Amino acid sequence: MTRTNRTRTRWPSWIYAEGQDPDYRFSLANERTFLAWIRTSLALLAAAIAIDVVDLDLSEYGRRTLVCTFITLGLVSAVLA
Repeated sequence: MTRTNRTRTRWPSWIYAEGQDPDYRFSLANERTFLAWIRTSLALLAAAIAIDVVDLDLSEYGRRTLVCTFITLGLVSAVLA
């Protein structure tokens, strides 16, 4: 059986009629950046939980403020990712 050189046609062809395929390195770099943001977000949320659980020499107001700050930063970084 002989192989023939067929060009792969993409569907829908009207979308892929112009332009070039993106370089895979850019796609991988974007994915690494996204995962770094998500990793940072999870670390901030874990820090907030750790601050809430561990008994620190902080006032109740200071501890709650610190926990809320870390939670807010974690959620914001996840949304911005």
